Amino acid sequence: MNSPVEILLSTYNGEKYLSTQLDSILQQDYTNWKLVIRDDGSKDATLSILTEYRNKYPDKILLLLDTEGNLGFSCSFMKLLKQSTADYVMYCDQDDYWLPSKISTMLSVMLEEETMLPSKAHIVFSDLQVCDAGLNVTSSSFLKMMGYSPSRGMRIFFLKNYVPGCNLMLNRKLIQEAMKTDNIINLHDHWLMMVCSAVGKLTFIDNPLMKYRVHDTNAIGFFKPDIPFTNQLILFFKDCLKYGFSNKRYRNLLYSENIQQMKNICEKLGANVSKEAIAFSKIEKSNYFVRKWKNFSKPYILQNSLLKQLTYIICF
Repeated sequence: MNSPVEILLSTYNGEKYLSTQLDSILQQDYTNWKLVIRDDGSKDATLSILTEYRNKYPDKILLLLDTEGNLGFSCSFMKLLKQSTADYVMYCDQDDYWLPSKISTMLSVMLEEETMLPSKAHIVFSDLQVCDAGLNVTSSSFLKMMGYSPSRGMRIFFLKNYVPGCNLMLNRKLIQEAMKTDNIINLHDHWLMMVCSAVGKLTFIDNPLMKYRVHDTNAIGFFKPDIPFTNQLILFFKDCLKYGFSNKRYRNLLYSENIQQMKNICEKLGANVSKEAIAFSKIEKSNYFVRKWKNFSKPYILQNSLLKQLTYIICF
């Protein structure tokens, strides 16, 4: 196993945790990788840190310099993806910590999956440890906290992304297929998960391979403060009364971009798209009672609370 892996890192004002992340990549037990970095207009010492590491490890780190400034994290990662050339690509955030076997484990699984389905688009992802700002573990399973269940299939990614981009490995076929579509949802990682859910295979490694650091300045937060149960109950009844028999309004309010994204994927990728993806793209034409049953038996989303899941079943 010696396939080259490209790691894509977009940085922005990341001086506080950046060195720890870079060191964890340098300490990987798999060595055939290259780290490609674009800074998104940092105003702190991030660029100085990156330059120092690039000068110290010129064969491993490529620092892209452009004059486009701050594009936003998703557009910056998209720019990196479009310039990638390796058969296997990984995203990386500036503030996490990769366990030493992250690359080797994910690549080994990817190669096995490609052996079984050589012409398919593939994404491999694993669980993550959730940590505080000091990398102290606060939860051993990020995906359990997100409500993810691999037994529910790939359709549950149509409405929600349970996996941060920093924990994905993509094969070249997936990138080629994705580039034929438009990133309507405007989130680089969820867009890729939706494409792969529609035309490829997602493979889950039930083992944490990185530490996901939660702190005050995360670019995008997966975890929000808990809402008191009484407030959740009030919101549940309000939503059900408002949208229970006006499901289209509910879908347009919360999920219009997801539906438009899947329509785009079906249009651009045609015969390769799964029946589940096609059915989701035509959700507006679905029968009310059939949809209610599917919302219960084969949901397109797994919420991490019963009331949220019931809201989806009744209102979607």
